[in-house]
Amino acid sequence: MDKAFYINKASQQKSEYAKLKALVADEFENARQSIRQMLQGLGIEHVDQTSSGKGVIDACRAHRYDVVLCDYRLVGNKNGQQVLEELRELKLLKFNVVFCIVSAETSRDVVMGIMESGPDEYLSKPFTQAVLARRLERQFKQAQALSQMKRLLADEKYDELINECIAHIKSEGRYAPWCKRTLVEAFLATKQYEPLERLCKTELSSREVDWALLGLAKMAVAKQQLDKAIKILERILQLFPQTVAAYDLMAQCLQDKGSTEEAQQVLEDAIRISPRIHKRQKQMAKVSMANGDAMAALKASQQTVRLGVNSIHENPDDYIQFVDIVSESASLADSVDRKRLLSEAGSALSAVAKRFADNDQVKFRKSLAESRLMASQGRNTEAAQALAGAQSLASELEGGMAPELVVEYGKTLYSAGNKDQAEQILSSLVNNGTADKTLRQQASDFLDEPVSGSAKQQAKTLNKEGLALYGNKQYEEAVQQFKTALEHSPRHPGLNLNLVQSCLKLMESQGAKHYLVAECAEAIKRLKHVSEHHKQYKRLVALKEFLIKHYDIKL
Repeated sequence: MDKAFYINKASQQKSEYAKLKALVADEFENARQSIRQMLQGLGIEHVDQTSSGKGVIDACRAHRYDVVLCDYRLVGNKNGQQVLEELRELKLLKFNVVFCIVSAETSRDVVMGIMESGPDEYLSKPFTQAVLARRLERQFKQAQALSQMKRLLADEKYDELINECIAHIKSEGRYAPWCKRTLVEAFLATKQYEPLERLCKTELSSREVDWALLGLAKMAVAKQQLDKAIKILERILQLFPQTVAAYDLMAQCLQDKGSTEEAQQVLEDAIRISPRIHKRQKQMAKVSMANGDAMAALKASQQTVRLGVNSIHENPDDYIQFVDIVSESASLADSVDRKRLLSEAGSALSAVAKRFADNDQVKFRKSLAESRLMASQGRNTEAAQALAGAQSLASELEGGMAPELVVEYGKTLYSAGNKDQAEQILSSLVNNGTADKTLRQQASDFLDEPVSGSAKQQAKTLNKEGLALYGNKQYEEAVQQFKTALEHSPRHPGLNLNLVQSCLKLMESQGAKHYLVAECAEAIKRLKHVSEHHKQYKRLVALKEFLIKHYDIKL
């Protein structure tokens, strides 16, 4: 179809779309003009154009469009997926807008990322005016029919939304499936679990569908029924293995249960399907690091930073996390890779300082991260200089050092060799009953194991082996295994107390042994940092009192 056709068709009759406003975004002018002519041929008279992601955001800030056709590749640094995510975060789109991502991309990773961002439509280039017309007609009809419900959803007026959705379903409306899915989220938001369960089970009684199973899983999570949620999620992934949201939720459930190794495996599966999601890669980096898998954490952290750049998700945490992971993993790489990683870490520090130049807290955190990086490389003078710079910045922070920065500061002091000061600061946070529970736990965890992730993982593995030996009443072997584990993580309360109990069991059969009593005494002394708030405190006190009573130990 040529240009004359579009113009003639537009002038033949006044289209029902005449009052709509449209925005076309594409890096190439000829593509913009072609799509603009298609839209005008369909009767949409007001069609704006832009070539960049910034242009889309600025245009949506100035106008409320009814339809946006945005190519994935744009001029500048933002792609179409990032643009859509930012527009939603900033609430710059009408509740009933039709947002269509247009793309010639064939990469499965890119397409999966686009689909997860949830555009109303996805158009693969090239396409004809007829294809565009059918897609828009379908979307406009749905937008009109669901206009009131979408408005209520945008305004979070869930009670009214629930009534509207139920009425539409009872009338056997065309968009009943949309209403059912929306009801799941509305019931969850209002904690109406009985009607939610009834809706999902009614649907599942006739056929198994992913959204109904996922709704039941989310309800189980909300009720803290993690085992039940995991069982449902396993069923979803068996039936619908491409349901990426189920992987994410299962990983979170496993992490909440403390099963971080299983959580990492689930996230690896999710990333194989759809790797271009910032939140997923960030979680992968965090879980991998907790498991002592520094290389997996490094890879995920690199992706987190890359996906965050120029997006609404970009934040200083990603850069700091990456630098910390390099601090732990660089020693595991060969000389060439180590040099490259340290260079990337330096670039990350420069980037975070530049991108968040007006944020004093970020400047402070950047200096702390730099100090930890230098200390990890044995560059103690530079580590001390960076720490001194951070301390100077701390004195200028408005309102003083925020509680969430105390843990980072304590870790930095420890890595720089100021262990007594670090322990004092972190212990003070642990014992502060008014402080945030999560921060107190982070401080406590660090005091327990101020060692690398790989050392933690080695200690964890050896501890499991020691527990197995203890369970088999092989107490002498268990003692040796726990002692080996403590070489990797000497302050860990559980490990030290496991050693004490193994020594006590061994002495039950062999009688008191000076070297075993000494082992017990040293283990108890290593736990001076354990406060009354610690989960191992009662166990520590019980074993300590037993040793004093039965072995006359001075502790």
